[in-house]
Amino acid sequence: GLLALPEKMISHNMTWIKYPSKDFIEIEDIIRSQNIISRFMHIYIALFVPTSLVAGTFNLTTFIKRHTRLEKLDLYLLDLTMTNLLVTLFSFTAITRPDYIPTTNLGCGVLSFFFNICYFNAQYIQIAMLYTFLFQDYLPCLRVVTLIKKPLGNLSLVFACAFSSSLGGVMLLGIAGSLLKSTLCQVDPLTAWPEYEIVKFSLGFGVTLIIEVVFFTLIIGKLVRRATHPQKDNRPIYLVMLTITLIMFACRLFYNIMLLNRSRLKLQRDNGSPRDELIMNIAELVLFGESWASNLAILFLYKPCKLSLKKSLQNLTKQCRREEETHSSMPLERRI
Repeated sequence: GLLALPEKMISHNMTWIKYPSKDFIEIEDIIRSQNIISRFMHIYIALFVPTSLVAGTFNLTTFIKRHTRLEKLDLYLLDLTMTNLLVTLFSFTAITRPDYIPTTNLGCGVLSFFFNICYFNAQYIQIAMLYTFLFQDYLPCLRVVTLIKKPLGNLSLVFACAFSSSLGGVMLLGIAGSLLKSTLCQVDPLTAWPEYEIVKFSLGFGVTLIIEVVFFTLIIGKLVRRATHPQKDNRPIYLVMLTITLIMFACRLFYNIMLLNRSRLKLQRDNGSPRDELIMNIAELVLFGESWASNLAILFLYKPCKLSLKKSLQNLTKQCRREEETHSSMPLERRI
């Protein structure tokens, strides 16, 4: 027991780790990597951020306007929309790339904590939606094990799970003894213990992926036996949820693979190469892009948001036509 303690302290001593771009060993590789990530950042900030904010704000406005007629799915998508908007705002922390935010360990821990609440919340909302609207429709027997009937209760449980998961991640940052020490920060701090990446992968991707695979297997088996059939009226709802599920899986798969790779490097006491740093930064942008794709999916696939968009475009077209008619009639009035 006495021998294990020093080994544990050594494995959790992350003072040796630093970004490869700050190592200045392979100058050409560093310059090349920084040029690439700078171009990715310019594209992301110029195209993805404005689109995500506009789509998310429009969806949020739509839900607020019909607050008296919100159904179960509306509440889930409202929560997801707000989460996506917050993630898009958190993505501004990457605007300094290829540099990182200079702050203290305390500030970096606070940033990581609130970002991870959004990260876990989006994942857990997806699980709650699939269970509520898809699994229970195909597998009525699962309705018996539903402990919370009201959607607000489900959302409260989702947030509690996200908060607890994020709090567990903060405990693995290893900053308790150096809160005011200066550091370079991103949403997943480089100096966190290796267990941080492993726990985040497990709670935010691995466990939820296993749950999804189990339930989708049950659903496929049920459909093969033709015991139940999806109702035609519910197909658009299923399309929205399955699209969001695929978006999250695609964006988070790459990101979580890189998280595990970072953990592996830490366990090997290896800073990695400029290429590893570049790919991790790209994976972070892909994760931020999830909120952009999810907001657009809700806007174009969810009927109330789609109809609201169509109505807004029609009103805008009518307004433009009126202005054109007004301008075209003014010279005639002057001649008369």
